[in-house]
Amino acid sequence: MINLFLISVSQLPDPAFRRVIIKAILLSIFVFVFLAIVVWFVLSETNFFTFWAFEAFADTLGGITAIVIAWLLFPTLASFFITLFLEDIAEAVESRYYPDTLLEKINNPSAMFVISLRFTAIALFLNVLAIPFYFFTIWFPPLGIFVFYCLNGYLLGREYFELVALRHIKMEDIPSVRQANRLKLFLFGSVTTFLFTIPIINFLAPILGVTGMTHFLRKLPIIKSIQ
Repeated sequence: MINLFLISVSQLPDPAFRRVIIKAILLSIFVFVFLAIVVWFVLSETNFFTFWAFEAFADTLGGITAIVIAWLLFPTLASFFITLFLEDIAEAVESRYYPDTLLEKINNPSAMFVISLRFTAIALFLNVLAIPFYFFTIWFPPLGIFVFYCLNGYLLGREYFELVALRHIKMEDIPSVRQANRLKLFLFGSVTTFLFTIPIINFLAPILGVTGMTHFLRKLPIIKSIQ
């Protein structure tokens, strides 16, 4: 599994990749900053105390909380927006590593966007529900970290698989293929989640996720059977 990401990293300097990388990184930074500002604005406009000193402390704490919440929700939103560049990224990977076995694309990009939008809504809902739990486990961080990785490992593994798989696999076949590889997808999603938690690297995480999943998909029997 780690090897998939190492191969993905090795392609980052590829000239064909450079333009997509710049766009995706800028979009990721925008999403993170915008998310942090929105959360901070909501918290700052909420008056928790009448005494100004307490309220000033609450606003400062709110700013820190905004960054933490943005960090928690960033993987889901960044993974949604990477859909805009998914086709370019996947094609760059296939052109370099699989030039002799280019596959026919069978699903409409707009359908992939709709599916990604629906999945993102579910993922955001679950992550927002989990936020109070993360704060309640602040005295025992390993528990909160464990839940964060389990939840997002499952969600990101499934989302990246379905988005990339929809390019070449019929929609009705995807559930059975996903079920047969559920543990590998969970591990893939967990590694991707870990990348999202590393400063600076987290802006590259969506690109590495799509790239790694493209390689993963190419190794599946169902793909080899149609090459």
